[in-house]
Amino acid sequence: MSRIIISEESVFTDLQASNKEEALKVLADSLLEQGFIHDSFYESLINREVNAPTGLQATDIGIAIPHTDPKHVKQDSLAVAVLDKPVVFQDMVDKKNSIEVKVIFLLGLSKSTKHLNILKQIIELIKEEGSLEEISNMPQSHLYSYLSETLSTE
Repeated sequence: MSRIIISEESVFTDLQASNKEEALKVLADSLLEQGFIHDSFYESLINREVNAPTGLQATDIGIAIPHTDPKHVKQDSLAVAVLDKPVVFQDMVDKKNSIEVKVIFLLGLSKSTKHLNILKQIIELIKEEGSLEEISNMPQSHLYSYLSETLSTE
């Protein structure tokens, strides 16, 4: 089984973005620059977000777990951003609802079945009250180390 790569270049803290498209572009570009995804990834990601939103209200902070079709991915990877100010995503449960998202976990996965394992781990990571608040206050190098240790990438 191939590893899901979490690189330090794809972990952002205090990311400034005026909307979700801008935030997702920064994350996607970081994966593209490292050769993990195809050029088509970002556009596909934005199109998928319209039809299948990925916002989720966690215990203490809104998060998003965007992803797109595996055909746009070369190497399994994860990019994470803690935003300086929340941006609006539509709720994955009811897309009529908006969620103020502070943390984004962008998945680049080459097989659609892989997202279940990493999603489960992300949900475990965020379900404890206060854990997202802690994540959102970590310095970048600490957040990278924490994610690398906490999320099993196999």
